[in-house]
Amino acid sequence: MVNPKMTTKPPPELDALDRAILNQIQVAVPLAQRPFAVIAKALKTDEDEVINRIRRMWDLGVVRRLGPIVDYPSWGMSGVLVAAKVTPDNIELARQVVGDYPEITHAYLRDHEWNLWFTVIAENETARNAIIDRVKAAAQLSHVIQLPKKTTFKLGVKFKV
Repeated sequence: MVNPKMTTKPPPELDALDRAILNQIQVAVPLAQRPFAVIAKALKTDEDEVINRIRRMWDLGVVRRLGPIVDYPSWGMSGVLVAAKVTPDNIELARQVVGDYPEITHAYLRDHEWNLWFTVIAENETARNAIIDRVKAAAQLSHVIQLPKKTTFKLGVKFKV
């Protein structure tokens, strides 16, 4: 699940428990029936507290995504990086349109001629291309190019919060 809130405001104050939760969930969420209860036990708090704090950090835009990283090609799915041109007066429209698609896993606005970048993952190439076509029309994007992956680089990134 990707948080559709795109913001550039300064980060909110986080206490020690917030930071401990962030440090845990960015590495692994336990594969358990109640994963937040497992995290809560390790952090010596309760499950509701962990859930409420994650929800608060989501609402603040601190947590942008919470979900697995799936090797989608091994499941026969199709993904692609998309670069597009959006006019300044259509940026808010593009943000809303892109945020409506769960198949769009990342979206970024850049200071460049090709100023909107996003990734689309769908069940197959036909479905993926249909999503891109719908986004292009609905967001009034003037140009769209697909940049398929040629090589996969697996980087483990963990930020000590």
